[in-house]
Amino acid sequence: MNYFELYDSQEAVLDRITQLKAEGYYEEDIHLMGRDDKKFEALEYTEVVYHIHVTDDRGLKEILARNEPAERFLHDYELDEDEIERYLFKISEGNYLMFYSDLDLMERREEQQEREESAEADFKGKVKDPE
Repeated sequence: MNYFELYDSQEAVLDRITQLKAEGYYEEDIHLMGRDDKKFEALEYTEVVYHIHVTDDRGLKEILARNEPAERFLHDYELDEDEIERYLFKISEGNYLMFYSDLDLMERREEQQEREESAEADFKGKVKDPE
């Protein structure tokens, strides 16, 4: 399932990132969208993917951005145009939009469970029954 969450402050974003990490998400699972003119220096030290929304003078800013622009990122998901426009409007007002999906988290948990079951089976196969 895909989750889109709006936040009005950097502190709220950082708190939510901390919560998601405690739930097992990796920083690179989290995408954050914000205005290009709002600096978010705390993200420089994380693997969170930051997508800028350029409200005016598009072109060079989007080309030079490290990650794809917010608008293009949002079009990759099953959102209708009205919903995308609403999110972009909120971002242009100074809010932050966070995206994450539980798909990667569920896959990691399944892989971990398979590794644990495999290790348990290997251990049982190596332990000889005393006769």
